[in-house]
Amino acid sequence: MNREPGFTNEDDFERDFRANIDVELERLTQRVAWTAEIKLDLTKRPEPRRVRSTVANCLGFGRSREEPIGAVLLVLDELVANAYRYTTPGELRVTRQPDGILIEVSDEDPGVENMQASAEAPSVQSDHGLRFVAHLSLEWGTQPEGKGKVVWALVPAKMYYER
Repeated sequence: MNREPGFTNEDDFERDFRANIDVELERLTQRVAWTAEIKLDLTKRPEPRRVRSTVANCLGFGRSREEPIGAVLLVLDELVANAYRYTTPGELRVTRQPDGILIEVSDEDPGVENMQASAEAPSVQSDHGLRFVAHLSLEWGTQPEGKGKVVWALVPAKMYYER
């Protein structure tokens, strides 16, 4: 076995080598865990481009070229923008699912009355965003959470022509 300069014996080299492997393994394990579920605090309203780039960076790790990310980022942008525009945002959660990427944005507003209707038949220019979300997603909706709600969308993990 070739030894690196500065090591006095093979035991020192192996111990250092194993420690480096352990550190790298821990780093990769954390990165894999981070790509399985991403959680970002939106209460301080981080810039949308920073939110988007963080999610893209995390989802890009281990992603095949065939797995699209563009639709995920478009839906993410719309859900975060709506939370910023109409409510007090809470948390963004992005989770890999067997059939897609689940995007959830929580907020402190319990109102969901007109969200589904506005996605199906937009009455004003601002309602087109949820319609866009509906077209890019396999499913989308809202559910109560705490004092507010979660708006969620399941974006396909496969290309549209493969579904």
